[in-house]
Amino acid sequence: MTTPVCISQAFMDSFHAHHAQLLGKRVWLACSGGRDSLGLALLCRTLFDQGRLPFLPQLIHVNHGMQAANDQWAQQVAQWAQQHDMACQIIGLNLTHKSEQAARDGRYQAMMQLMNQDDVLILGHHQDDQVETLLMRLFNGAGVTGLGAMREWTSKQAHTAQLPSDVNKPRKRIFLWRPWLEISRAQITEYAQRHNLKYIDDPTNVAQSPSKLALQTLNDRAWLRSVLLPHITERYPQASEAMARTAQLMQQASDSIDEQVTQDLAQVALAATEQQSVIALDKLAGLSAPRQAALIHHWLAPYPNQLPPSKRLVDEVLALSFRQDSNHQTCLYFDAGSEQYQVRRYQNKLYRLQHAYAQWLQMMPHQIHLPLAHNAEELSLNLADTDVLSLKQSGLEFDWQLTGVRGLMAHLARLLNSADAKVTPCQLIFEPLPRTIKLALAGRSGRKSGKKLLQALDQPSFKRGSVVLCRLDMMGSDGILQDSSTAVPLFIICIDRIWVLQSQFTALINQLLATEVLSTQILEC
Repeated sequence: MTTPVCISQAFMDSFHAHHAQLLGKRVWLACSGGRDSLGLALLCRTLFDQGRLPFLPQLIHVNHGMQAANDQWAQQVAQWAQQHDMACQIIGLNLTHKSEQAARDGRYQAMMQLMNQDDVLILGHHQDDQVETLLMRLFNGAGVTGLGAMREWTSKQAHTAQLPSDVNKPRKRIFLWRPWLEISRAQITEYAQRHNLKYIDDPTNVAQSPSKLALQTLNDRAWLRSVLLPHITERYPQASEAMARTAQLMQQASDSIDEQVTQDLAQVALAATEQQSVIALDKLAGLSAPRQAALIHHWLAPYPNQLPPSKRLVDEVLALSFRQDSNHQTCLYFDAGSEQYQVRRYQNKLYRLQHAYAQWLQMMPHQIHLPLAHNAEELSLNLADTDVLSLKQSGLEFDWQLTGVRGLMAHLARLLNSADAKVTPCQLIFEPLPRTIKLALAGRSGRKSGKKLLQALDQPSFKRGSVVLCRLDMMGSDGILQDSSTAVPLFIICIDRIWVLQSQFTALINQLLATEVLSTQILEC
C-alpha cells in the first residue's frame, strides 16, 4: 500500500470508528502550519472534494509570539487556507510564562474559547509523537494510565470558566480526535513532499547542530527526538512500532482497571459532590491492596484532564486511612491542576475536599434575626419575604442556603396564634452553634454540649465552624428579648443535614423535613 493510500486509509478507518461521536458536531483542525497539521488539512480537503468526508474542518492557528517568525507563520497558514478555500481563524496569545508547557496550555485554552460546547478538534499527532509521549511519562514514573500515552478520541475540559458570567455553568468540554496515531512521521514527510507541501519547520522541535550546547537548549521532547530515539531505533529498528503497540495495550489495561474501580467506588462511596467526596474506610479495607491503590488513585483526581497523583501521595493517603490513632488533624494536600484538594480522615471516613471549599468551611456563619408574626396581618406581610436564607455572608465562593424559611415561619406563627395560645412577640434566631448550651437531639436521651454534641452530630473537626443553631426567642411586650430560659431551640443546621431538637415543635420540624419544605444546600457562586 502506497504512503498516500495508507495515510488516507488510516484517517478514514478512524473516521468510521468515531462516526457516531462526530454526528452533529462542528469540527475544527489545529493547524500550526507544520508538516503534520498542514498535511492533515490537505488530506481533509482532498477527501471532502472526493465526497468521502462529509465535512470540511475549520482551521485554527494560535500565534503565541514566542518566536520572531510566529507572525510570518500565522500569515503563511492564513494564505494556505485561502488558497485551498478552507475557513481559518488566527488567534493571538500573550503568554505570561514563556515555556513549552505554558504555550501548550495556552494554545488549548485559546482554541477552547473559540469553540462551542462538544465541538471536535482534530490534531495531527502521529506514531512518533505517541512514542515520545510514552517515553516522557515512563521517565516520570507514570503508571498504567499514563503509559497509555495519547488516545485517539478523548474529551478535554476548560480549566476555568471562560467568562465571569459563566462561573455557574459547567466547564466547557470539547473532544480531541487524533486520526494519525498509527502513521509515522516518515510517512507524513513522504506525503508532504509528494504534494509539494510548503510546511513550516519549527527550529525548536529538533537539534539544528550536533554540538553539546545545542543539545542542552532542547526541550525534553526535542531531546528525545534528536538524541535518544535515533540511538534506540538504530539498535532496534522496530522500536517505534513496538512502543506504540505497548501504549495501545496499556490503554486496554487502563480501561479494565477503570471498570473495576468504578464498581469498587460504588461499594465504598458514602457521598459525592463537586465540593467533597466521602468513602467508608471499613469497606475500603475489604479490598485487596492493588484495588485499594487503584481506587485512591482515581478518587484523588476524578475528572478528565486532571493531573494524576503520585504513587507517594497514594501511599500517604492509604497510610492515613488505616492509622490506628485518634488524631483527626492530619491534612494532605494535592494539586490536580484544574483543582486543589485536601484529604482528611474522621472516624471511619475519608474525605476529599476542594481546597477552596475547605477554607470556606472555616468561615463562621453570621447571626440572623427574623421577627415572627403574632397576628394575621403581620403573617401575610412576613410571607412576602424571601424563602431562602444565606447562612454565611454573600460574595463568597460558595453560598450555604436554608430553603423553606417562609413555610417554617408560617407554620410556627399559626401554631403560636392558635385559639388556645396566647403568646408574646417572637423571633427566629440563626447563630453559630454555642458551645455551652446543652441540647437534646430528637429521639435520643440526654442533653449534650460542646465537643460531645458535635461528635453526636457526626461533625468532623474541619466542619465544626459551619454549624448553625435555629431557636425561637420570646420577646416582651416592649419588644425586648426576655430571659434566655424562654428560648426554644428548634434544630441544628450542618453542612449536609438538619438535626431536629426536642421541643414542642419537634413534630412540625420533622414534617417539614420529611416533605422537603425545609432543606439545606451548598451552591457554588
